[in-house]
Amino acid sequence: MKAKQTPSLPVPRSLKDAGYQTAQLGEGRKAIAQFVLEKVPGFLDDCPAEVKAELVAGFQLRAHELWGAKTFRLGEGGTLIPADDGNISVDVNVAMAYTAQAYGQMAKDDPALHAIIKQWRTNFSKYSSNCMADLRAACKRLLKQDEPRNRAQNKTFADALRDTFDALDKRVKVAATRTLRDDSADPVKYRMAVDAFWKVYNA
Repeated sequence: MKAKQTPSLPVPRSLKDAGYQTAQLGEGRKAIAQFVLEKVPGFLDDCPAEVKAELVAGFQLRAHELWGAKTFRLGEGGTLIPADDGNISVDVNVAMAYTAQAYGQMAKDDPALHAIIKQWRTNFSKYSSNCMADLRAACKRLLKQDEPRNRAQNKTFADALRDTFDALDKRVKVAATRTLRDDSADPVKYRMAVDAFWKVYNA
């Protein structure tokens, strides 16, 4: 179903206005994500069926506002023809009200109406899935922002040298004392070499 423009979704007047509205929508999504996570802390990991049902009901309410209803009249051979003065009205609420059993039976009893209802149900399924994906993405983004930032600061070159020398100091001691001794490993000379290095480097 093609969405129609509504007062709550104004068309941007300029690219600047488009940027403003994008930022505004981001703030709205963040507030909604905060609300949902407060109500259902495990929303992302294990969303209860009743919670999903309430959210989908909200998606359906908005879809009905956007799409409205379509009317049809009965044509030859049982076909349904779109007509403004038709006496058969279909909207998303009507389409989604059918149980799986009733919807399946309709394919046999009234294939023309079934084809129309199927289109509405398919469109709403995609719409609802996209809405849920947007909500989940907003929740993930919010949780990521709330994570403590423990990212280590970049080390200076001198810090990196100290870490390297410390690691090699441990290595030379182990190499000099193990059963299969490494004759090139001399802890005393290594420390003297490191001290000499720092005297030159810090001069």
